[in-house]
Amino acid sequence: MMKYDKENISEKTVKAVRNIIDKPEFSLEDVKKANSAMEGICKWAIAMMKYYELLKIVNPMREKVAEMNAQLIIVRKDLAEKMARLRAVEEKMAILEATY
Repeated sequence: MMKYDKENISEKTVKAVRNIIDKPEFSLEDVKKANSAMEGICKWAIAMMKYYELLKIVNPMREKVAEMNAQLIIVRKDLAEKMARLRAVEEKMAILEATY
């Protein structure tokens, strides 16, 4: 369970787990009575289903952040080039002012 790829849970897996945990007769108390180790596994599976739902919200935001960071890199590079040109013009102006 520790090495489970929780970032890439398939729809097939979600449907299979939901078919079990969403049944009215499913109860963690009943699972606990039958097998306490299985209770932990069921809690983990329920947590993974909640995590899956959160990823559906968060992943588009992550993609947007990556896109915006890529744009920021381009803008910063452009700014650095323009700042370098400005410094060159200011240096030239300083030379001309000193000359006259």
